[in-house]
Amino acid sequence: MNRGIYIQIIENEEFQDRIFWNESSDIYTFLRNHTLKIEHKFDTKFNAFSDNEIPMDGIKMLTNGIKNDLNFLIGEYDNKLITNGLNSMEVEYNGKLMKLYYKASNLHLMILNLVRLVKKLESVIEKNKKIFVCGNAYFNDNMLESLMKLKTDFKKKGTIEVEKIAETELNELVKNKSLIKSGKEYRLTRKGLVIDIAE
Repeated sequence: MNRGIYIQIIENEEFQDRIFWNESSDIYTFLRNHTLKIEHKFDTKFNAFSDNEIPMDGIKMLTNGIKNDLNFLIGEYDNKLITNGLNSMEVEYNGKLMKLYYKASNLHLMILNLVRLVKKLESVIEKNKKIFVCGNAYFNDNMLESLMKLKTDFKKKGTIEVEKIAETELNELVKNKSLIKSGKEYRLTRKGLVIDIAE
């Protein structure tokens, strides 16, 4: 499984949205310059090993950085227009309507992904939501399989059934902060609730 990070948008202590960035994806590589600046300025982590909240000023930094990059990419879009193709999508950004052929052009796909991300981040800033970042670097296939079973049981019954999960897997899920043990009971953490096998 490829490593990646989950961006969780939370409002009033409830999940509003979730974004997964695979560490080998173009968008993760594209944004890494901005996230490195955030890590340095706020002494935090924004990678596959992290599990923390990003300060609002860090979110604003990320948003402003993406906007600057979008201005450049939209200039490239104007210079390299695609006039026909399949699977186009009309997207409006900053008063400009673009027809993006996201399956035919990496440039168009990048613009589409970044416009969507900027709009989500602007909503976070406007409504003072929270953004958490957590990584799946410590997960192996067995841990993910166990976590998926626990999450399925939780969604169906509202409880966690650990009887059929190996103790080693439970201990690993506690160690990487996906589960918390309190006495004989376990419960899913924020990280445990959001991480899954990314498509």
